[in-house]
Amino acid sequence: MKEQKFVRILTYFYLIPFAIMVAFNTVNSLLRTTYFELYQVMETAKYKWDKPLVVLAVSGGIIVCLHFLMKAKWVKHIRIERLALIYSAVICLLIVLLFRCVVTCDSGLISDIAIQFMEKNYQAFEQGEYLYRYSFQIGFAALLEWIYQIFGVENFIVFQLINIVCIVVILKMLGMITRELFAEERVGRIEAVLSMGMFPLFLFSTFVYGDIIGWSFGVCSIYCMIRYLKTDRWQNILKAAVLLSVGIVVKSNINILVVAAVIAIVLHAVQKKRYKMLIWAVGLILISQAGTGIVNGVYAARAGLSEFPKGIPKIAWIAMSMQEADEGGYACGWYNGYNWTVYGDNNYDRELTSKACVESLKESMNKFAHEQRYALDFFYKKFTSQWNAPTFQAMITNEWNSRHVENLSSLAQFFIYGTGRNVLYEIMNIYHFFVFLCTGIYCFSVRRDWFLARAYFALNIFGGFLFHMIWEAQARYILGYFVLMLPLAAFGLNEILKKID
Repeated sequence: MKEQKFVRILTYFYLIPFAIMVAFNTVNSLLRTTYFELYQVMETAKYKWDKPLVVLAVSGGIIVCLHFLMKAKWVKHIRIERLALIYSAVICLLIVLLFRCVVTCDSGLISDIAIQFMEKNYQAFEQGEYLYRYSFQIGFAALLEWIYQIFGVENFIVFQLINIVCIVVILKMLGMITRELFAEERVGRIEAVLSMGMFPLFLFSTFVYGDIIGWSFGVCSIYCMIRYLKTDRWQNILKAAVLLSVGIVVKSNINILVVAAVIAIVLHAVQKKRYKMLIWAVGLILISQAGTGIVNGVYAARAGLSEFPKGIPKIAWIAMSMQEADEGGYACGWYNGYNWTVYGDNNYDRELTSKACVESLKESMNKFAHEQRYALDFFYKKFTSQWNAPTFQAMITNEWNSRHVENLSSLAQFFIYGTGRNVLYEIMNIYHFFVFLCTGIYCFSVRRDWFLARAYFALNIFGGFLFHMIWEAQARYILGYFVLMLPLAAFGLNEILKKID
């Protein structure tokens, strides 16, 4: 079928670079690692050589153990997927109760704004204030206000319990996605076992921010899109659009999943030669953005604004992403305050700000063009600081948010500041390499059995890679895409176990 072949060729335009990215980071993870030191004021990614022989030996041991585990008869008679979800929820709850994290930095500022909203104080929208600049944070502020209204002001434990529920939802949906993408039942069991090692995700259960909640809606939307590609039922697109709409309100970066969904709908329409399906791509775009529009309208009315603040132009983040965040050049493309200051320096004029950002981008591009070694080093560090950070900033985030907690237990201090911190890091370091290794095996093996739903699923991860190479860099932003690798890694590990069999 010509259309099927055409769509398959189109998907290879991103599947091949995706495979290269995974292969590169597998080797990079084996040899090098990105880490964050204690007591930092700003996140500064640093790099050191890893212990490849130790990583390989432990990874080999994991494979051997899983080989015998999957062979055991008792494993086939238990609901290992359910056991993995219960285990994950318990681990997250223990972390929340042990670390007792509060809010700092942006989450602290937005928490204060939510309290101001409860007092009918809308100063945050005034020129130069936080929401006047970062207007995209209104969804998170609205969520905090809602929680505070119901459960009490600064009741962070409620938010963290919601995080735990969302983590369980993410893992549950990934298990369902695995069954949709791969027919072999053992792949699902392997995915469940692998999910039990996702400590970076578990550690973020303490984080009072929109990341986990936004991603839970995002992963649910991916499942609905896969169901659409397999069944042609338009209701699944509608479900995906509504889920994306809610997720984007809480975490605007989920918009990357909208792009992947639209591309999948277009490719599916070409594959089926049913071009009326394209109307659903338009519908998905409109519905996915509706939630943000509704929240903006409600708060504009409450604050008596003629229009909701547009905020700093998005190009400011792109310009900042091409700059060094510190003099040592460790944090290439990370936050350095440029987007905040350039808006103020141009008297909050969006047009003037955009022009200044374009000039900054031209300077960066000119430097990259004339200093190729510098450019290579810059983008290597930008990539590696995000994708080769085994903790994905989970440890430093918990450290920050526990600094102001009184009477922190000795056990909590052991894991945040002491030897336990190093133990957790080594576990996550080996797990990070292992997931990338197995995902690399998937990329090599899946070429024999292609279909669009699998290609679409990988597109979500590759979209995150592309986006954060031209946007503000943060290892924390990459965690969602790393978690998405679980079904692919499970398939790759199953291929390894087949060879052993």
